Amino acid sequence: MHLFLFDIDGTLIQSGRAGLRGMNLAFERLYGHRQALDGVPFAGRTDRAIVRQVFEKFGYDATDQEITKLRDAYCEDLATEILRPVADPSGILPGVERLLDRLSSDGAPPLGLLTGNFARGAAIKLGHFGLFKRFRFGAFGDDHVDRRDLVPVAIAAARGAGVDIESPGAAIVIGDTPLDVECAHAHGARAVAVATGPFSTAQLARAGADLVLETLEDQERLLEWIEGSGIRQEKRGTRH
Repeated sequence: MHLFLFDIDGTLIQSGRAGLRGMNLAFERLYGHRQALDGVPFAGRTDRAIVRQVFEKFGYDATDQEITKLRDAYCEDLATEILRPVADPSGILPGVERLLDRLSSDGAPPLGLLTGNFARGAAIKLGHFGLFKRFRFGAFGDDHVDRRDLVPVAIAAARGAGVDIESPGAAIVIGDTPLDVECAHAHGARAVAVATGPFSTAQLARAGADLVLETLEDQERLLEWIEGSGIRQEKRGTRH
């Protein structure tokens, strides 16, 4: 039995940079700093890590209370920004809906999320495109600062949803950044990397992805890899 864990931004959807705009607006509204995220890397990181770095940038204590306040303000702004027509690419990425259909066939375990997004932010983004209902559980940016800590969270959530997963070796993390690959391998899961985000296939291969795809339209290759690469029985050891 395989457990499929999907990243969101650059893997399932493009949000027209609504997340960046929403978080910048939240920081400006609460703390008076415009374009607060300038110079702060986004790709593959948890929202919690991003928020902490911005607090440190401006000399604020990143307490749980302040992070929660910023998170709630951000989600309010995100819900508005996701609706805004913009020139930046926005929509469901190629092959996503068909792949989710194929992986959700009768008898298959439910699909999960493994994302750096805050849980409410994930619901807003995927809900806008009608995809959030496709996922029964997940691990989110609320849970940890370090994305590498999210695989055990996702597996515990899967078991809570009734998925009989024996070990992390049965989990397949599907994402678009080297941090998704690192996150998977840190706990013995497999990593499928897709070049629909900011990284090329060559960069994702150098990061050590077990399988690299141009887009999720290349489903036959993905399914053949799942069935033919020994993933059915192999249990990977945990790497730190």
